[in-house]
Amino acid sequence: MPLARPNDGPQAALRFARAPDGQSYIARQRVGYPFHITRPFYLDDAPAGALTLYLQSVSGGIYQGEDLRMTCAADAGSSAHVTTQAATIVHRMPAAPARQTVALEAADGALLEYLPDPLILFPGARLSSVLEIDAAPGATVIASESFAHHDPGGEERRFDRFEAEMRLRDGNGTLLALERYATSGERLAPGAGQVARWPAQGSLVVAHRGPSREAILTALRDALPPTDALYAGASALPNEAGVGVRLLARDGAALRRGLEAAWRAVRLVLHGAPPAPRRK
Repeated sequence: MPLARPNDGPQAALRFARAPDGQSYIARQRVGYPFHITRPFYLDDAPAGALTLYLQSVSGGIYQGEDLRMTCAADAGSSAHVTTQAATIVHRMPAAPARQTVALEAADGALLEYLPDPLILFPGARLSSVLEIDAAPGATVIASESFAHHDPGGEERRFDRFEAEMRLRDGNGTLLALERYATSGERLAPGAGQVARWPAQGSLVVAHRGPSREAILTALRDALPPTDALYAGASALPNEAGVGVRLLARDGAALRRGLEAAWRAVRLVLHGAPPAPRRK
């Protein structure tokens, strides 16, 4: 079965800009099925004028054969936080896998955050997720990708396969960092090995080439000490492109807490204040 494409372009395309008064706003939007957006909210004192946008799904999740694409661009000096209203269910896919591609672009002086709630992989789910980041030298992009699995029938059935790829470029097309990850549900089954202790997993990338890069790395390591529920590590990305974080968690709740702690740590370094809580 070919991947289903309702049109030739992305189903959602957003651009953010900074108004003369310093407030960021949605300068352009094209949002079609299965995506829906709310009005922007202004929740944070720092950075001043930053907007928060909730991305919603009207379809009830990701289904077999879908090829979902979204682009978000932040113009110079703008600040935007894009998140989801809840976790996204990835349904059973006996006939064909699904693919999800998110492309983020940030100009000089922009802050663009894409921090969705974790994917919930149902039994038989097969998903390929691609995150493309194009950040100018003076921009900051914070983005995450995470998943947990769940069998609504309570039979401990597993998802089939999950693949993730992150490509980070410098604003001129030069590739700075590339990460690929793939796993199967069977690898996370109880008794399958050490990694099976951590059935909820995720990653966070901070694309930042400014002088705060080392401070961000230190803050992330301090914010993510190992516990019985979470094991995480932060390291410098190649080509001085920023910082990458990998998180292994006991469950989805612990994974969310770890991702939020990482996000708060980066915001404190860059803007001197933690982000306001996002109600979900």
